[in-house]
Amino acid sequence: MINKPSVALFMVLCLAVSVACAEEIAVNPMAPAYHNARFGFSLSWTPGKYTVFEADNGDGITVTDGKGLTMQAYADLEPRAGDVTRKDFFAKADSKPKADYKRVDKQKGWYVVSYVENGMIVYTKQFYHKDHWPTLHFEYPQSMKKLYSPLVNAAVSTFTPF
Repeated sequence: MINKPSVALFMVLCLAVSVACAEEIAVNPMAPAYHNARFGFSLSWTPGKYTVFEADNGDGITVTDGKGLTMQAYADLEPRAGDVTRKDFFAKADSKPKADYKRVDKQKGWYVVSYVENGMIVYTKQFYHKDHWPTLHFEYPQSMKKLYSPLVNAAVSTFTPF
């Protein structure tokens, strides 16, 4: 017979080992900003109280506020970005049938898709680069759109991919 607390502890340990480590980094709460040294992208967002974690491998950051916001800025390397043509990259944007909002700029090499899923707004802006795709991704409750719109606008307008 298996002891249920032992099974639960084993599952927690397995999850802890499988989750990528991250380190909390300090940002100025009056002028939060981030520059990724590994991939060269940067952004800033509105002042506030945030927890900011940087991935140990240098891929990017995750920003949360404890009220429902998750913002991620990272270099997408999957599927192997170097194996995907520009045409394939833009086909990825077209393959998002549930997008409520979609904008594509093939000349500048980016697309934006946004939609609502399970009461959450999902917004992604992604740039094409032959080695990686600089990505800015948000998820937050639809009911808090008015609160988070200034943050999203600030981050999107300052997101410099290269």
